[in-house]
Amino acid sequence: MNKTTTKLQITQDAYETMTLEFYMRWCESLTGNVRQFQSILANKAINAYFLMELTKSETEFHKLTDLYVGSTTVSPLDFKKCYNECTYRLFSLRPVALLEDLKIKGKAQGIPVFNLSQN
Repeated sequence: MNKTTTKLQITQDAYETMTLEFYMRWCESLTGNVRQFQSILANKAINAYFLMELTKSETEFHKLTDLYVGSTTVSPLDFKKCYNECTYRLFSLRPVALLEDLKIKGKAQGIPVFNLSQN
């Protein structure tokens, strides 16, 4: 178990589920529709960027909480609140260069439904 799961008193599976749900909410905050959401969610570079930023946030979390491990006055709920505060900043980050690579180029061409020419 890593330090984060120990402090939050959750299992490794619960931590991975929490991280995946967080990644999905973050991807959703970057997009405007389902197609963009799917392309961002499946993008390897954006996922690597997110995990790198999450690691930075977790490092900050550990710096803030290492002194309180084993304290009787600090509960796992307090650690969870601190973790949420440290990781919430990710919602203000946008990997603009990576998102530009995924931008849909041009406007989709429609299919003509009616023939407007009168013979």
